[in-house]
Amino acid sequence: MWGSVAYAAESHIRAARNLRESSSPATMIPRTLGVVSDTHGIVLPDVLEAFRRERVDLILHAGDIGSEQVVHDLERIATVVAVAGNGDEPLYHRYPWDLRLYIGQRRILLCHWYDNFGRIHMGYARTLEDWVPDVLVFGHTHVAGVERRGETLFVNPGYGGPPELSRDRSVALLDLDALTARIVPLAPQGG
Repeated sequence: MWGSVAYAAESHIRAARNLRESSSPATMIPRTLGVVSDTHGIVLPDVLEAFRRERVDLILHAGDIGSEQVVHDLERIATVVAVAGNGDEPLYHRYPWDLRLYIGQRRILLCHWYDNFGRIHMGYARTLEDWVPDVLVFGHTHVAGVERRGETLFVNPGYGGPPELSRDRSVALLDLDALTARIVPLAPQGG
């Protein structure tokens, strides 16, 4: 449906620009987005099933991808737009640190390290003041949450990676029409 998004940062930016510039009524604008973060090298079947069940139009990966195979696996469901996280050193040359996306009339800031356990990254705090996205998607903390702060919906899908005893696993679904999001819990052992 959306084809494959190339892995170079320029391609991600070009894909975002194409979404923004789509003005034809016949052009499909993504409405339901799957959001995942912190997969750390593996996509388990329950992640794929959650996105397949909800028929997501596009998947946003908020970093700590872990390997190219993660993106390939997610692309079996929908086109993937991803950013690098602090654990993605081997992928830094392929993915940007953040992206400003325009999807339909919505502005989305996609990044990994917005919040470092209560310490807000200064660069992103400034971006939020200057650009004011409709949605900020981020990861890093492994703690899922959806919160509206002023004009911006903050979405952290939580930890989508391999099972660990001390971590809850989850993804998020983002409805761009209603501008709402919800957390989808995943099986502790990967279902």
